[in-house]
Amino acid sequence: MDENVKKFKIIRNAVIVICVIIILSSIRLQIIEGAKYNRLSENNRIRQKSVAAPRGKIFDRYGVEIANTRPGFYVSAIQSVIDESTLAELMRILDIDVAIIQERFKLQKNPFLPVKIAHDISYAQLSVLEESWDRMKGIEVGVEPLRNYPYDDLFAHVVGYVGEITQEEMIERQEYAIDDYLGRMGLEEYYEESLKGVDGIEYVEVDAWGKEVGTISEKRPIPAMYGNDLHTTLDCSLTQAVALYLEEYEKAACVCIDPRTGDVLVLYSKPGFDPNRFVHGIDEQEWQLLNIAPDAPMYNRATMSCYPCGSTFKAFVALAALDASMITEHKTFKPCQGYYRLGNRIFRCWKKHWRLDLTHAIIHSCDCYFYQLGRLVGIDTLHAKIREVGFGRLTTIDIPNEKSGLLPDRSWYERRYGKYWTEGHILNFSIGQGDILVTPLQLACAFTLFANQGRIPTPHCIQQDENTFHDTHFSQEAIALVAKGLQGVVSSGTGMLARVDGIAVCGKTGTAQNPHGDDHSLFVGYAPADDPEILVCVIVENAGHGGSVAAPIAGKIMRLFFQSQESRKHAKAN
Repeated sequence: MDENVKKFKIIRNAVIVICVIIILSSIRLQIIEGAKYNRLSENNRIRQKSVAAPRGKIFDRYGVEIANTRPGFYVSAIQSVIDESTLAELMRILDIDVAIIQERFKLQKNPFLPVKIAHDISYAQLSVLEESWDRMKGIEVGVEPLRNYPYDDLFAHVVGYVGEITQEEMIERQEYAIDDYLGRMGLEEYYEESLKGVDGIEYVEVDAWGKEVGTISEKRPIPAMYGNDLHTTLDCSLTQAVALYLEEYEKAACVCIDPRTGDVLVLYSKPGFDPNRFVHGIDEQEWQLLNIAPDAPMYNRATMSCYPCGSTFKAFVALAALDASMITEHKTFKPCQGYYRLGNRIFRCWKKHWRLDLTHAIIHSCDCYFYQLGRLVGIDTLHAKIREVGFGRLTTIDIPNEKSGLLPDRSWYERRYGKYWTEGHILNFSIGQGDILVTPLQLACAFTLFANQGRIPTPHCIQQDENTFHDTHFSQEAIALVAKGLQGVVSSGTGMLARVDGIAVCGKTGTAQNPHGDDHSLFVGYAPADDPEILVCVIVENAGHGGSVAAPIAGKIMRLFFQSQESRKHAKAN
């Protein structure tokens, strides 16, 4: 009997101890650390989900959308939940390499948070995913705002594109998250801070497999804030026409500016690329192919390609000589017989012009005249005067990665060719050949000084209330004399194919020698001559003479511009 009592007491005491432990543990879990475990439980049940903010739209000057946002389906995965069978199924359905998925996982330090592994999946892929949904773990499908470029490659270089942020960029830009997009090239990059918006937050309930069950009513979501819209100075219809006029040529650039304000109407580069390709991500191989392509589609020829400016440069050589009071418009030199001899070397002209004064030398683009004029003025005066028009430095347009070109001076020639460089370099310099290099945008801006009586506006692609100008110090008389020659170029000289019926056009043709192939064709012009509204610069690579290729294209552009302006005035009046 005593033995049974003893056993009973042992069991009783053990039960009491266990009950005490349970009670104490319950007190610790529910009272002392209750808030902590409730928070952990809620974190397992509730997920804080980022809601991507749509980027601001980009409009042309007349309200046409040239960049906007559209909805697209994405797939995300939770690294800590996804299993091998789900991974294999995803690879099959999305046609995605496992290395890409693993690379995405590495970017997300928290394995319990979802990572987007595919963007803009098709409806067919979405349907297959839904069929396999019950057996897949750690997968989420949702809708996100995706950048859309309605005109494909038309505005690729000036507008740019958006791409997923890299790990290196996330370190530099701590306000961005792993799945964010970043503006690259053009306006998308330059105005990134304004366009990007602010992401929102919503709270959703998830099950043990990481799949969403529903929204959480007790937690109020934070709505996403849209990015700011951009209203550009670009003219969509005029840009479309430029692309059509340049359709038969492989490589070209065109810049159209309102010389009164600096508004950029057209900034077109060919060939281009489709920026929509970057929205759902391109692989490393496709990216490399774009970058090493021989025609360089990613390169903005309007702001980054540096060309010899050919005979368009003669207008500035004439301006420098007139402004320095070294010649008058009646100045003549040794008659042009189709060549000019300097020592034992022959410098060619494109035809025999015989004796010409300055105005007719500009009109007929006589190389021999400008060989002799360049020798007379000298490299020091030429460089000092011509640098004032903007060659050799950035225009400061609101587009990134602009190139400054090259305007060589005496010290540059000495560094490049040695102390005893020859006058032959000055002769080449005087006709826009040799070492001088300009971008189409620089050339366009430089010519605005003839349209604006010496004022050069700062080019810009975004509409602004106040325009800025660079005031040059050339005499009004010198500017007017050169402008007179430029009008003659189109009315009776090398640029006659740029004429516009009923409107006086000023301009200059150019044929730039190219050591890598056929000559480049150039034309720069503005109209009307007395009160310019548009200035056009066209460069067509490897196309031959400026008067026969670039000039007629510029004429078509100006003709269409004035027709469009007249139509808009008529529509507004009615």
